[in-house]
Amino acid sequence: MLCQGPIPVLDDSSAVPASPPPTSPSRPASKAVLRTPARRLVALVGAIAAALGGVLGWQWWQDGPLRDAEAELARGNAPRALALAEYYLDLHPGSGRAEADRARALSALGRADEAIAAYQRVGAATPEELRAWARAHMLKAEWSRAIPLLDQAGRMSPNDADTLYELTTCRTRLGLLREALESAERFAAIPGLGARGNVLLGAVLADSGKADEAILAYRRAEALSPDGLDLIVPPEEFFEQYASLLLNQGRDAEAIPLFERSLAARPTAATHHLLGKALARTGDVDGARRNWTAAIEIDPAGVTPREELANLALVSGDAAAAREWIAPLEALAERRFESAYLFQRLAALEKDDEAFAGWKAKADALRERERLVASLEQMMASSPDSYWAQVVRAHKFATLGNQAQAADMINGIKRTDDEDPFVTELREAVLGRGPLPALERVPLKQF
Repeated sequence: MLCQGPIPVLDDSSAVPASPPPTSPSRPASKAVLRTPARRLVALVGAIAAALGGVLGWQWWQDGPLRDAEAELARGNAPRALALAEYYLDLHPGSGRAEADRARALSALGRADEAIAAYQRVGAATPEELRAWARAHMLKAEWSRAIPLLDQAGRMSPNDADTLYELTTCRTRLGLLREALESAERFAAIPGLGARGNVLLGAVLADSGKADEAILAYRRAEALSPDGLDLIVPPEEFFEQYASLLLNQGRDAEAIPLFERSLAARPTAATHHLLGKALARTGDVDGARRNWTAAIEIDPAGVTPREELANLALVSGDAAAAREWIAPLEALAERRFESAYLFQRLAALEKDDEAFAGWKAKADALRERERLVASLEQMMASSPDSYWAQVVRAHKFATLGNQAQAADMINGIKRTDDEDPFVTELREAVLGRGPLPALERVPLKQF
């Protein structure tokens, strides 16, 4: 039975230390009891963190050459980047990141086949890698293989100027002018790229047959960059392109000062020829003759200035001078209408009936072929996605020696049971099993 009343207090002098009461299951353990296990846990976590930090630090140190390689790529120093990536691969064979850096460097160095082979092994994970892969295909004029890579890079980085520029280039080369116009407009809309963008836009509009709109685009570019600097082409090319558009529209007087600005930036045979053409149209024949002569001094093998000077000689009745100008072009005249026609006129002036008949037959055939080619070019521009536009474009690439792009084009055309013989022969020719069929066999009635 418990004692009643207050619990007696012991005197300090006679107090006996008591043992601590047992801990109740419902009460938390004291700090003294938990101190030792907590320290052990903290120590364990610290040890793990230190070990992990050591591993990460070691990895960071080991990856130094790759970081350096990527920095060199950003600076445009591809040879150094390639050396660093290959050094890392010697130590760590099979590193995907190092292979990708090596591939970027190879592409920048123009070693397209090696870059493509590397990317086919490891793939591309970033917009920079996709662009480098695409550029390797562009170096080989494999435009249709570059486009999907640039499309993917564009989805990852929608407003990247390099991607939009290269995508526009590929689309233009494939005759996809509506698509090229779309990417050119997006390029021109990027802040700070108005001048460069309008040059790109003008070029696409010109290819699309929209000369007046192209001239306006070049005018906007000139307003933003009056000296023609910091554009996507050098000043001499910008002013020549702008002037050529005006010349083709019959605006010769406006073109002349632009051609002169192009020559002031850098004299070229092509610009001297075009300036001479503009001067001749405005009645300045002596100025035209001086420019065509200057063109030949720069490029003695130039064709069009010789034809222009031969024409002046024929108009004045000077057969000897005309023959002197066009004599080097006789072999070319077998496949060029302008030259063949000059030889026909020279034979008429010299009263050589046999030579006249021979050259007339050649000139007539070449004129008809030029008309055919012009019709086909117009068809490809107006209906770029049509069946026959794709066929003719494949033929054009094969004619230019671009077998890979020709094969891509023809392989994209579905084979049918009633396929035209021209298309069947083209397929065989592209695969290296026969000569190219003549363009004259294209059934124009199909379009």
